Amino acid sequence: MNQTPTDLDSQNESRIKGDGITRARGEALRESPPIASALRMGMPVGGGTDAHRVMSFNPFLSLRWLIDGVTAGGLNTRGASELLSREDALQVYTSGSAWFIGDESRRGKLKAGYDADFAVLDRDYLIAPLKDFGSMGSLLTSVAGNIVHATGPFADFANGNLDSSTSTEPLQAR
Repeated sequence: MNQTPTDLDSQNESRIKGDGITRARGEALRESPPIASALRMGMPVGGGTDAHRVMSFNPFLSLRWLIDGVTAGGLNTRGASELLSREDALQVYTSGSAWFIGDESRRGKLKAGYDADFAVLDRDYLIAPLKDFGSMGSLLTSVAGNIVHATGPFADFANGNLDSSTSTEPLQAR
């Protein structure tokens, strides 16, 4: 893999269909796809949820598979050497995927000058039990600095209902 310049874009098919794939391909699947190996070699790696008509659009289910290698049916399909930390899985989904679409200079990071794409989750991604990832959701979602979803404690921010009169203070609901 390290002889040829390449990149790796991992979708969530293995999480959804991994039980059948494992039965068909056996132990070879434990190192496939070699996501952690690719990261260790410095290869660009991105992640996604694939086609929403045939797979779940829920990114947290795919993130869970990158972290624990367990399929939707409960089968552990990935070897420990190819599992990612929560931080690495998030990097694959954010800056890694931005690289694949050619937007790595303006997306995928919370950084001055970048688009303000972010979500405030209903629980802490870094410590939430993996079994709860399927029900994890966003309370507030911003795309290119525009709030596109707000609920719960952020409901007042819906529909651009913001007062940003000073750039040094946190945004306050009107």
